[in-house]
Amino acid sequence: MEENHETIDETEAILEEAEEELEEQEETEVQMDDTPWIFFDYSGTLVDTVDALSRTYIKFLSRDFPPDQVKSLYKDYPKMSKVALMRKYKFNPFKYLIGGKNKLEEIRKEEFWEGVRAFPGIPEVLMRLQKIVNAKLAIVTHETELLDPEERVKIFQRFGIPIQFNEVIADSSNKKENFDLLVQNKGIVYGIIIGDNQFDLDLGKKHNFYTIGVTWGFSTRDEFTADYIIDDPREILQVVMSLMHQIEQKKLHGDPI
Repeated sequence: MEENHETIDETEAILEEAEEELEEQEETEVQMDDTPWIFFDYSGTLVDTVDALSRTYIKFLSRDFPPDQVKSLYKDYPKMSKVALMRKYKFNPFKYLIGGKNKLEEIRKEEFWEGVRAFPGIPEVLMRLQKIVNAKLAIVTHETELLDPEERVKIFQRFGIPIQFNEVIADSSNKKENFDLLVQNKGIVYGIIIGDNQFDLDLGKKHNFYTIGVTWGFSTRDEFTADYIIDDPREILQVVMSLMHQIEQKKLHGDPI
């Protein structure tokens, strides 16, 4: 009889442990969000930064650094190490490491504040999207100053960005990791990512999001692998509306086999 009691006690203990594990799993399970998200790259997609960056590097390096070289540098940035970038673009590593990094950032902020503005058509598109599209809007960027809500308001007002975004994903070195974490933690199912660099679009491709490449920033048409490639900010609204319809069809009928 004692053995039976022990067996029953052990069984009850196992069942209780299993129930606790299930409860923990339910608590940690991410709630899926089927509201579409529209992710915008910032520099080169929403705001025109090429000339400001050119002036930044001219001042910092005390030599010519034209806009085409800026575009090349920023396309190489995700693929090359800092040492390789310094060699290719002839940066003096000692100048950069010994106080140079802070000096470069100081010049960049000054040039951005004076010379960066939203691309023509972007303010109107953003306001229209916010009014007529049932989606959440987010920015993905290396510009970490946008993480500060008060600073972000000042920058948006200065640069001509007319709305606030649901999320800002900003990291000076690894926005990919932060992007993946947001998608995972929010349980985002449907997304559209809009950017001027293939690296930006690849953030969304991993999650099967729709991709829109824009040619008014750092890249040309032949540098993109995207669902859509557009040449004018005003085209964003038309393409997004079409994709929103496709997303609604998926939600109603599921993905076609």
